[in-house]
Amino acid sequence: RVGPPRASSARESMDPQIVFQTLVGLDETVLSTVLAQLLQAKPELAPELVTLAIPDLTYAPSKAFTERRCIGTIKKLSPQLGLGFINCPELNAVFGCDVIVQPQQIGSLLEGTEVNFAVTLNEENKPQAFDLIETNPSKFAAPKITLKPPAIADMGGMSGMGGGMGGDMMGRM
Repeated sequence: RVGPPRASSARESMDPQIVFQTLVGLDETVLSTVLAQLLQAKPELAPELVTLAIPDLTYAPSKAFTERRCIGTIKKLSPQLGLGFINCPELNAVFGCDVIVQPQQIGSLLEGTEVNFAVTLNEENKPQAFDLIETNPSKFAAPKITLKPPAIADMGGMSGMGGGMGGDMMGRM
């Protein structure tokens, strides 16, 4: 047969080491273009490549708390699974699933509550919410209680602290 090899036979006969050496030999601009096209053709590779190449990004960077937040609605709380789920159309379009949220992040929020949240990827490369903030807090919410610290005179037994710090704390205040 004359002409280019069939795609399946070309894949079967490619030596991975030759492909690697060819890629290493490309200049940065061409290599960037090839990698971009590869990731467009196989987007499922991106999360694993990020985890391998830049493991620090698999943990929530501080910018996730402030610069890249999402809005969604608490869709379901599943005590059996020990998880909750947030419906966020923006993230659903990218990942094809609801956002997972741990119960300790939900606190006393209820299903149907709209929340603003930071997001990171979990071990399974699924979006996971943290730092939930209710977007429209109810005007009937319970008031916040501020605890007043006890006065030093009410604490008693402070001589142990003063002695350990090289002096009498009560005399210096």
